[in-house]
Amino acid sequence: MYYRSPRAKRAFTLVELLVVIAIIGVMVGLLLPAVQAAREAARRMSCSNNMKQLGLALHNYHDTFGTMGWNNCKGNGQLVEKRSPVDRWMTFSWIVSVLPFMEQQAMYDSINFNTQDSMLQPMNTILAQTPLSSVMCPSSAQQPVNGGQVPDYRWGATGQGARLDYVGNLGHIFGGWKDCGAVPDFPGPGGSNIFARQQAGTPWVDGENVGSQVNCNGTHRYLGGVKMAQISDGTSNTVMVFEDMHWQGGNDPAAQHNKLPTDDSSWMSSLAAVNAIRNPMNNRNKAWLQGAGDRRCHGWSSYHPGGAHATLGDASTRFFSESIDNVVRYSIGVRNDGLPVTFE
Repeated sequence: MYYRSPRAKRAFTLVELLVVIAIIGVMVGLLLPAVQAAREAARRMSCSNNMKQLGLALHNYHDTFGTMGWNNCKGNGQLVEKRSPVDRWMTFSWIVSVLPFMEQQAMYDSINFNTQDSMLQPMNTILAQTPLSSVMCPSSAQQPVNGGQVPDYRWGATGQGARLDYVGNLGHIFGGWKDCGAVPDFPGPGGSNIFARQQAGTPWVDGENVGSQVNCNGTHRYLGGVKMAQISDGTSNTVMVFEDMHWQGGNDPAAQHNKLPTDDSSWMSSLAAVNAIRNPMNNRNKAWLQGAGDRRCHGWSSYHPGGAHATLGDASTRFFSESIDNVVRYSIGVRNDGLPVTFE
């Protein structure tokens, strides 16, 4: 009697296993960029929503108090010069002024405004180090809290401060601590000099001087605020808030672009919360930058591929290409230039 031996079970060979692993690796490699792109799209949408809410907060503040938030004012709205140490009162940003309209009334009520120390006052120090997700872009790779932050002009580093990724638009100006002299003057329409520093189109603004604030041609000022009625080009044609990652930058040809934050990157700092729109977007040109950490050269920037957001005066938010034309950037950055606006 013969017995048929049971057939042995066939297993994967080593070659077959390697082929399967290779196929899985290729599929993961193809899928990973799509997953990363989807995540960035979600972060970008969240960032845009943050800016939309800031725009609405500014509108609500304006409806209540008649200006687009205040930057560096005494509690009674009185503007003060910043040159003398005794006049360093209320060195707080416009972000602070709109906190009640961002569902942050409790934080606003906890701030000690009757102080010359601003971010150094004990309670304010704690609050200044409190991250606010509504003023931080989820795409940013920076830490939520950074050291060595300055509250305003004439101050040394006072300590840590939570990050700020959105700034109010001072306009197309050449102003104090926003005056990166390495950026050249670009020719304006028809060869005009509207982009030339200290000219009528791109005026010099002394950020510490009350009388100089009239030269700010955007929607914000170093001191005080701007009224909606002063946006004569139309709120839908004028940038109100734009992304600014406060990159340190630098002109060392042997170094990578420094994306660590400058010392004016805290949401409570009045110097951090405003910037000019004169510098090219995402500027990494070494010839157009100064020493690393020079707070005069950071500007409109983001971690989003190819461009950055801006919120217009009507509170709508748009994404702009980093290749935006200089004339277009000027025309949407200035509230009263009368130039036609073409969005890219």
